[in-house]
Amino acid sequence: MGFFGKPRPAAETRTIRLDGQEIPYLLKRSPRRSTIAMRIDHRGLTVNAPARAADSRVERVLQERADWLLDKLRAWQASRPAVFAGNHGDILLFLGSDLALCLMEGSMRAQPRLEDDALLVALPDPTDAVAVKRKLERWYRAEAERHFIQRLEHYAGRMGLALPNLSLSSARTRWGSCNSRGEIRLNWRLIQAPISQIDYVVVHELAHIRELNHSPRFWAIVEETLPHYEAAHRALKAGGARYHRF
Repeated sequence: MGFFGKPRPAAETRTIRLDGQEIPYLLKRSPRRSTIAMRIDHRGLTVNAPARAADSRVERVLQERADWLLDKLRAWQASRPAVFAGNHGDILLFLGSDLALCLMEGSMRAQPRLEDDALLVALPDPTDAVAVKRKLERWYRAEAERHFIQRLEHYAGRMGLALPNLSLSSARTRWGSCNSRGEIRLNWRLIQAPISQIDYVVVHELAHIRELNHSPRFWAIVEETLPHYEAAHRALKAGGARYHRF
């Protein structure tokens, strides 16, 4: 901020023109940063900058990295999962497997049910995409809570811990969290992942009850419980964008 100027916002959406293209990005400022860094994930381009970095400095860094940025953004666009439309026959993910969405007329109160490789969902108007997504989310959340509690019970017992309180989150950037009271939050969208990835997140958060950090001791606890956790971690990092389709 200038000597008499207004404080800059901690986060704001901006655009920059690179090679004739208008590129949107999220600019995040932090007083703890001393350098400018860029990240591309399922949300697009995020630029992290020092709180006092001049706008001209931020834009200069983006222009200097334009070739790299455009290559990465093209790759990101190509790999983005298609937006979920909520149509009959759409493919859903559940516990790492594909399910065909089968829509039919019926009562809004009718619970979705699994049948072979399909999920049968009844609604008064099966063409109402908003209602379809709302009903699917309710089903996913219920299944997530049921399965997550089972996995927490299993691993808490193995780790000598009491079963922690569980709540579901809708975070766009975190699969789980654990607070200083030992309460765990898990992202309901994780129920789309294979059990190996769910177990990694569950064990990761349970380990935080013992070590509320990412010290070598923390990772030793994770590895003792899940010796091959790194493979699940890599798979979740590589494919996690698919779980944010809706």
